[in-house]
Amino acid sequence: WLRKSYRPTGPMMLHKTAYVEYVPFGVIGAIAPWNYPFHNMLNHIISSLYSGNAFVGKVSEHTSWSSDYFSRIVQAALVLNGHSPDIVQTITGFGEAGAAVVSCPSIDKIIFTGSPSVGKLVMAGASQYLKPVILELGGKDPMVFCDDVKLKEVLPWAMRGCFQNCGQNCCGVERIFAY
Repeated sequence: WLRKSYRPTGPMMLHKTAYVEYVPFGVIGAIAPWNYPFHNMLNHIISSLYSGNAFVGKVSEHTSWSSDYFSRIVQAALVLNGHSPDIVQTITGFGEAGAAVVSCPSIDKIIFTGSPSVGKLVMAGASQYLKPVILELGGKDPMVFCDDVKLKEVLPWAMRGCFQNCGQNCCGVERIFAY
């Protein structure tokens, strides 16, 4: 799936060759929050490995046991499929551990999920090394009701949006507007 693929150039560049080549970054570092410890890490692990990269995940200090357990499951699956278990690593710790992931010269790209204030620190730290960064930051997630809405139909969805996972959801509804 990472093979070079040739593409048509169109009539204006008929004498040219065009292709898309996928080049792995190397090592992807992810800093994940506590609210979905398996899901948040699994997304990053799968996308990192399938794009040809190794993975280092810094998990929340509040989920160290479950994240370590999950990491061992992933490493066992790698071994069963003929891969080195070392291509997926997790570390746990406080902010200093996250800063170490951002500043580590062996990590080539950073993915961060969390607050805008910490996201700014991650972006600033990664910019010192010209590392690309993906930030998934908290927002205000509105839900808008139009005047033709049937309240009995949408109120259960509004409540679910507000209180799913006890309200600790990155995209949980925080504001409801009636239009």
